Amino acid sequence: MTVETDNPPIEAASDADSVRLSCAQVRGGNTAVSESVDLPGARAVVFSRPAASGRGGDVHYVSVCGSGLISRFCVADVVGHGQTVAAVSDELHRVLRRLMNWLDHRFVLRRLNRVLERKGLDAVTTAAIATYFPPSRTLSFSYAGHPPGWWYSSAEHRWRRLAMPSADDPDTKSFVNGALAVIRDASFTRSRQKVEPGDRFLLVTDGILETRDGEGQLFGSERVEAVLDRHRRDTVEDLSHSILDELERFSVDSGLAHDDVTFLLVEFTRPPGMFRQMMRNRLRRILNLFRRETGPAHALREA
Repeated sequence: MTVETDNPPIEAASDADSVRLSCAQVRGGNTAVSESVDLPGARAVVFSRPAASGRGGDVHYVSVCGSGLISRFCVADVVGHGQTVAAVSDELHRVLRRLMNWLDHRFVLRRLNRVLERKGLDAVTTAAIATYFPPSRTLSFSYAGHPPGWWYSSAEHRWRRLAMPSADDPDTKSFVNGALAVIRDASFTRSRQKVEPGDRFLLVTDGILETRDGEGQLFGSERVEAVLDRHRRDTVEDLSHSILDELERFSVDSGLAHDDVTFLLVEFTRPPGMFRQMMRNRLRRILNLFRRETGPAHALREA
């Protein structure tokens, strides 16, 4: 894990920092980063800065499946630090890569939970994970003890909080949507959000919500929402700058050394016509693969 000891000024991503993910790529980890990432039908800004204090540890990943079609986003906050965070990051990378072609990311959370549970309470981790499937213009998301994200509707020109998925399935276990590494047989639910070009999605870790000013007041979700509302027409890069500027101004007396600061901001775009045809062709191949592995009924239901 990379820890900055001198707390330099924060710098947000710019267009010059942009990278493009291709098929079967997993990008991220538990190190400092500030960059824009282009994915199928989406553009993401990923920012993470480890705390100088070394408390806790944030993990962040974006990935594209083997067909270059399914995009996945994940942020996690580990209770432990140092080698524990690195171990959790490695496990998350391994599970994301192994299951990158699965539309249902609940398999990722279940697999990761079982692995981390064996490592003990030092590996307790909260996580938020989302999967974007461009052919149906659907974003699905789940939380494991993590703060809910925010959603921007380009049609309504407003941000709102994405509530926790419902746990009303009679087959779910008693421990639903809780932190990872607590109970081996934990269960996770999933919600879906229809996507239109210009819609946005924000995930943060507690380090942002728990940033304090000189009097000990928390930055909190209300200030996050105020920043999002004031800058709702900005580009995602400019919005990321605004979030960080507000955090710096708010914590000018205390600094941002209290905890890791991580967020992932996604804007959904309209893919070009040629890309849409390519996605349809890849969708057929994915469905054929799912039929061979899990049966046609499961494949069609998940798609």
